[in-house]
Amino acid sequence: PNPLATMVTPTLAAQPAPAPAAPPALPAAPPAAPAVLPATRTRAAPTVGQQRYPMLHTLIQACVWTEDWRLQPESGKSGTDNLDRLLGALEGEADRLGVPVTDRRFRQTYTPIYSTVFPDYGRCYCTEVLCAAFRGGTHIDVNGIRYPFTWDLAHWADRLALVWRELMSAIHRGCPLKNALENLDVTWAGWEVLYIRALIKLELEIKAQLMVAAQGFIRLGADPEAYVLVMEEVNRVNGAVKGTGESKMTLDVLWKATEMMQTANPPTAHDAPLICLAHSVLAGWEDLRDYFIALIPRIKKLDVGLAHNPGLVKRLGAWEQAWRRGRRYLMDERAQRMLGEDARGLREAVYESPVLQVWLPIREVQDMGEVQGLVVGRILVTRACQGPRGWSVVDEFAPEARGTAQFDEMEGFAQEHGVRGVVRAMERSGGREVEDWASITEDIRTQVEGANRAEWNDYLKLVLTCATWNWAQAPRTDEL
Repeated sequence: PNPLATMVTPTLAAQPAPAPAAPPALPAAPPAAPAVLPATRTRAAPTVGQQRYPMLHTLIQACVWTEDWRLQPESGKSGTDNLDRLLGALEGEADRLGVPVTDRRFRQTYTPIYSTVFPDYGRCYCTEVLCAAFRGGTHIDVNGIRYPFTWDLAHWADRLALVWRELMSAIHRGCPLKNALENLDVTWAGWEVLYIRALIKLELEIKAQLMVAAQGFIRLGADPEAYVLVMEEVNRVNGAVKGTGESKMTLDVLWKATEMMQTANPPTAHDAPLICLAHSVLAGWEDLRDYFIALIPRIKKLDVGLAHNPGLVKRLGAWEQAWRRGRRYLMDERAQRMLGEDARGLREAVYESPVLQVWLPIREVQDMGEVQGLVVGRILVTRACQGPRGWSVVDEFAPEARGTAQFDEMEGFAQEHGVRGVVRAMERSGGREVEDWASITEDIRTQVEGANRAEWNDYLKLVLTCATWNWAQAPRTDEL
């Protein structure tokens, strides 16, 4: 409640009501003023806080908050910078009001890394410490690995979030802040010591895991059995990344990719996309190995970057994606045949089509999306309609399209004219939209990408590689 309301409202209520301006024959107007006053005073309440704490209000408004006064995750660096300035202003306000500093001698037990963040026993309000409590009191992220809170951590996180909301509300209403700032300081200290000690413990555990994996990567050349141990460590780390990482990756995909790279020389038109895929599997593994080995000096020093290491998370994700593609296409002979047949059909169409010969050379195309949108998407979708094998592709990528009148019309055109007929129709239209089946195919391609964009694009890239590249001259798969 607004403290000013008790001083103003009775005075106004005691004054006699003004004479009605209406003619005597009309009834007197009802006394509506008292019903309006509370709403008017409620709207004016924030102005009291703005007048009493103008600087704090300005800093608060510079941040982006949720309804319960948590910093929005999408605020970005500007949001954290504004919160830094707000916390510094709150420290200054607490010192000005004479709020006692809670005992923080527990910082003597911090590791050197955290001692640089908290150099003395002062308040040292840190944005990261506050945002950790804002996450809802559920988990700690270290190296992208999510660890659940213990009961005491969750309890103190909730307490700090509650005290923070009370402080923001007090500033908003223009109330005295000394008690709210004292509660914040005591609760902050209780949360900080538990959170930082938990971070130190978890980082030591991560240090041991990463060191085992890195040393295993170093021994790979001399000890073949080390692959098993390294894969176990990679699975252990990757399995906990945001709770969704694959933790049961096996070595058979890596062995199959190695075998294909060693035996397919020179590659034929049939196995070129498979060689491309095998190369991506080996490249993902090698990149992960090089990163782990380069990480050893940082592991020994327990660099603070280990607590927020997007490089490690990125390489683990790239390796998992390459492993999944390899398991899908390299380990299944049916999938290998499907990939080769689609690639061969597109290659033959390219040889007979001046339009596609202009559109498809990769080195001359600046926008990969243009190639997929104008050519490859339509050809592959119509190609997928031909025969029982093709329906498996449609069912996988766009099951909702099967059985519709538009798709049946496109299927009939593809079965009657084949891929070459599709290409000739595109040539007659000069590469522009065709009135009936081409626009239908484009709609289905959009549905396909919306349903499973990542795997669809991977498949397009593999087929396009086989159709347009001489693999021996392809320097890197990244350029695809």
